[in-house]
Amino acid sequence: MRDSRHLSLLEEVDFRPVFIMGNARSGTTFLYQLLDESERFNCITAYHVIEYDALLANHLEGTTAQAKQRLHERFEKLGIVGSRFDGVGVAPDSPEEYGFVLTDGHLLRLGRRTLPRFVELCRKVQLISENGRPLLLKNPWDYGQFMFVKRMFPDARFIFLHRNPADVVRSMSNGMTTLLSSRNEYHALVARFYDRLMERPFRRKLAQKLYSPRMIRWHVRRTARYFLDNVDELPAADHMSVRYEDLCRDPGGEVDRILSFLELERNTGVSYDRFVRPARKLAAMDDERYSLKGLKLQPYLSHCGYDETRAP
Repeated sequence: MRDSRHLSLLEEVDFRPVFIMGNARSGTTFLYQLLDESERFNCITAYHVIEYDALLANHLEGTTAQAKQRLHERFEKLGIVGSRFDGVGVAPDSPEEYGFVLTDGHLLRLGRRTLPRFVELCRKVQLISENGRPLLLKNPWDYGQFMFVKRMFPDARFIFLHRNPADVVRSMSNGMTTLLSSRNEYHALVARFYDRLMERPFRRKLAQKLYSPRMIRWHVRRTARYFLDNVDELPAADHMSVRYEDLCRDPGGEVDRILSFLELERNTGVSYDRFVRPARKLAAMDDERYSLKGLKLQPYLSHCGYDETRAP
């Protein structure tokens, strides 16, 4: 590990965390990308995840650009430039989830065991990035425990992203089916456990059962209820909510609203509309496998302003 001898440099590094909180496939990557484009944040990137053990060494030796170029060439060789399974483009500087750095196993969320690694990651990225910017972070697996995150980082601020649960269930089901049906080379690079999983047919079948539509419906219900039960415990100045549908409709306006909430200057030179794709707008649910019947999500739907008829 090339960074071992440089870790003492991190002791005095501070960071201001801003967490994007939302379910997987609720549009968190889209929001992460938009906010990264504003040039008002430092973000975790694919380069940070894949080359984690050499970030400080590359920075101090002045070889970061070369390391990113090698990574880009690696992407090209694997045929994965611009081909993430969720349709988002791939590049060394593409925003990525911090959960992939926390462990080589399946524990992708913050906890007592993973907290030291997370803090080290944040300090590394802050040290080698622009001074003075808040650190923007995303990991959908921590959405269902944001109060724990707040206890660990009292100064943290949260941007909650909501999407109609019916669309989340279907999108998550389709995404996991794609990811587990055939090996995704990019995902295998950022997630070592996935790399190993795809080589083990029995465990792969278990994973397919774990991410069945039925289990995903349960997960969406649990996180929706957790949000409603706990969000009022957060100080009003520390959190705001955004709807995915509004983000697609007016990305620039929603980004400006977020920047205003965080007391950051707008970037009028960015055209956010170019990131909105027609594929982001899904049709109404028509498949019983993904029905939200019986989940009793009406309070959450009402809170977010969704039409309850979308969840029969």
